[in-house]
Amino acid sequence: MDEIRTSLWDRSPSLPIPLDILLDVVQYLPIQSILALRQTSKSFHAITRLRSLWALLLRTLVQEQNIPIPHFNGKSLDFLSALELEQLTCYALALRSNWTNPDPDAKREVDFYKPTEPDSRIIFMEFLPGRGNRWLISVTMTAQPRKYVIQCWDVALLQPVCIAELTHMEGPYGGVIINDDPSSPAIIVMQSALTEMLTIDFEEEDPESAFIPLSSIDGIREIHLLSGNTLVTRCLENGGAVSIWDINDQPYEKIQLVNPSLLQNDRCQAMHLRDDYMVIVRQQTVEFYSTIPRSNIISTLGAPISYPLAQHSFPWRTETVNMSEQVSWHAARSHRPSPINLVIRFGSIYPWPVNMLHHFVLTPNPAYVSGREISLHNLPYLAQPTSVQTIGSPVRLFAPSSVALGRYGTTLWLDNHTEDWAGPGDCGQRLAGRMLTATGESSTSQCDSHASMVFRVQDNDLWNKIAVDEESGRIAVGYVNGSITLFEYS
Repeated sequence: MDEIRTSLWDRSPSLPIPLDILLDVVQYLPIQSILALRQTSKSFHAITRLRSLWALLLRTLVQEQNIPIPHFNGKSLDFLSALELEQLTCYALALRSNWTNPDPDAKREVDFYKPTEPDSRIIFMEFLPGRGNRWLISVTMTAQPRKYVIQCWDVALLQPVCIAELTHMEGPYGGVIINDDPSSPAIIVMQSALTEMLTIDFEEEDPESAFIPLSSIDGIREIHLLSGNTLVTRCLENGGAVSIWDINDQPYEKIQLVNPSLLQNDRCQAMHLRDDYMVIVRQQTVEFYSTIPRSNIISTLGAPISYPLAQHSFPWRTETVNMSEQVSWHAARSHRPSPINLVIRFGSIYPWPVNMLHHFVLTPNPAYVSGREISLHNLPYLAQPTSVQTIGSPVRLFAPSSVALGRYGTTLWLDNHTEDWAGPGDCGQRLAGRMLTATGESSTSQCDSHASMVFRVQDNDLWNKIAVDEESGRIAVGYVNGSITLFEYS
């Protein structure tokens, strides 16, 4: 088809510009101008429908700019038609334009969960990665009687429906974590009196039968990260070592990560795991470990022990830490580590946290050699995080707050900054956000009291949890009364 349209261009006597030069010009035009050019003549109509043109535009305007593509669902670009490539490009740019607007316009808003029990609240929410970008996991806690309800929602439907539900009432509850690898059968891990790996049967008609146990590990521990067949936990006893488990078939402990220079009751705030290294952010330190098991110098029972290769200490203790590797088209093409965003709210000596969010970046080490053994002299990242900016985000005493950080650089937060729309007050919340640039080029902190995007405001303090899915343009907000609201911007 491209050959037919090219020949049409070559036979047009009134348009002598060589096609390759024209394409070089057209790729720099705004999408609206390209679509307007299509209406001017048959020749331009043919050229602006070339598959090669839209493959180029999708790559240069979307992929190279690290912009998520809605409705993509993991398709192979090699098998998409010109029309499909055009639609994906227009969808992606339209969503980004709306998403980054100072006042984004929600195309859909729906409330879909209101518990009947009193004293219920949402304590966890996260979108499942991949799988068509249509599933949301939520956990609702009810005080009397104490119970935890884990639910999976199909949010792609006009009215979201719960397709899986698991109620935990007996024994301790230590939370859930979601697998960041959508191809893994283990979708979720729940900590109770044991650590239990679960999958979801998305075709099961009975929601109470849709969560299916896969395997378990005896004992109580903190669960922190699930990636593919790898689970990362922290022991509550014996120094609080961090353990890396292989949960494929029969779970076993592969390696322990121990920092002798720290009091190991210093809790883990965030983690980043790759095949041969791991980054752990504790309350006041950032630590880098090799995850390749080696024999212990002193023969001991149990898994091999790895000690930190490098670490950095913050001047203050962190209250909350959100950590995410930034999607980088250029880093992926060059097989280099991508920058890692850190959004931190530090603690204070007062009962409330600091009224600012700090954006740091773990910058890839330019001297790092991929494939060579991880060591102090071959770290994938510079050990000291680069301070990029601070963002004003006031939180009143005892008011709920939450932060979410996406892979494409979106950070969202709940705070009590109401002065811009309602003036000073004793209640009120805003759902605000900013697009982070993980360049790490400047170590000079820039303070800005304004959010780039304000998605919603309200005159009460009922919001307490948020989740974001950048690829579908969705935000979920959980309430202290157990309700959930979905906002859709694509």
